[in-house]
Amino acid sequence: MSLDKILRYLQSNSKFALLALVSASSVALLFFRIVVTQNLGFAFMIWNLFLAWVPLIYIKWVWERELVRRTPTLLLWIHLIVWLLFFPNAPYIVTDLLHLRATPENMVWYDAVMIFTFAVAGFLTGLYSIRIVHRLVTRRWNQYAAWLIIAISMFLSGFGVFLGRYGRWNSWDIISNPIALSRAILKSLIDPFAIKHTFTFSFVLMLLYFAFHIFAELKRNESTHKYS
Repeated sequence: MSLDKILRYLQSNSKFALLALVSASSVALLFFRIVVTQNLGFAFMIWNLFLAWVPLIYIKWVWERELVRRTPTLLLWIHLIVWLLFFPNAPYIVTDLLHLRATPENMVWYDAVMIFTFAVAGFLTGLYSIRIVHRLVTRRWNQYAAWLIIAISMFLSGFGVFLGRYGRWNSWDIISNPIALSRAILKSLIDPFAIKHTFTFSFVLMLLYFAFHIFAELKRNESTHKYS
C-alpha cells in the first residue's frame, strides 16, 4: 500500500488516525531518548507496540470484508480465534511499566511518561479491536452472544498476559513450541498467583471495555438522545 493510499485511509478513518498519532508519539519519545542517552534499552517497546496493532489491523480487515460479503460461519470463528491469539499483546504493554525499576533516577519521570504513552497506545488499540469484535458478533448474531464472547475473551486475555509477562511466552509459540506451551498452561492452571493475576487483569480489561463501549454508544447516539 502506497503512502498516498495510507493517508487517504487515515483521513476516512479518524479512530485509526488518532491511534496512529498516539502510537507515533510514543515512538517519537523513545527515539528522542535513544538519541539523548545513546541507549537502546527500551527499543523492544516498538516491537511490543507493533504486536499490539496486529489484532486490530487483522479484525478491521475481517470487519471490512464482512460488510462487503458475509463471511462463512466457520471461517468467521477462525478469524475470531486468530484475533484472540494476538489480542493479549495489546494490554500486555501495560506490564512494561515494571521496567521503571531499572531506570536511572534522573530519567525516571521521562521514562514513566514514555512507557505510559506506549501503554495508552496499546490499550486503546486493544479496546478498539474489541469494539470491532463486538459489532461484528452483534451484527452476525446478537448482543448476548457478543457480550459472552467478549467476557470469555477478556478472561483468556488476562491469562495470556500472565503467560507473556511471567512465563515469557508469546503468540508465536502456539506454532513454534506448542508442547512446551501446553505444559506451561496446564501448570499455570493450578498456580494460585496465575489465577489471581488472571482474574484481576481480566476484570480490569472488562471494566475498561465496558466504559469504552458505553462512551462509544453515547457518542454514536447523541443525535437521537437514545441514552438520555
